[in-house]
Amino acid sequence: MTAIPDAGGDRDSDLTKSRPPATNPGMRSTGALLFGGCLVLGQLLLLFDTPAVASCRITNETGYTFAVASGNVPNQKVGARATTTIAPGKVQGRSEEGKTISGVCKDGGDLVIKEKNGVPLLGAAPKKKTPAPARGRSSPHRRAGAGSAGSA
Repeated sequence: MTAIPDAGGDRDSDLTKSRPPATNPGMRSTGALLFGGCLVLGQLLLLFDTPAVASCRITNETGYTFAVASGNVPNQKVGARATTTIAPGKVQGRSEEGKTISGVCKDGGDLVIKEKNGVPLLGAAPKKKTPAPARGRSSPHRRAGAGSAGSA
């Protein structure tokens, strides 16, 4: 068998040669920067999105530290003589000493753990009374009434 010489042998070899990669570093680095920026933004949203969920404040006035489960969130620590926030919902807790607490906390509610006769009790925190507005000579209603009565 005789081989027929190919006049355009160089053309075939062009197809098999590897080309240098496209050199557009601006596009490649912009894409990587955009991808990296999206990853960082996503992580920040996940990190800072958690505190935005509804919460319930709980104050522990006992000497026990409780592991509390509330709502759908288990293992929330409430330290002895400390205040923290937990997820709203049904609250159940246990201390290392075997003391238990349970109750319900609504969104934005305040609970307090107090000890009575050696038993920790979970209840609503007492509401703070707002002071009545001061009524005296500086009250604008008294000034207006006094001024109009004397100018007849």
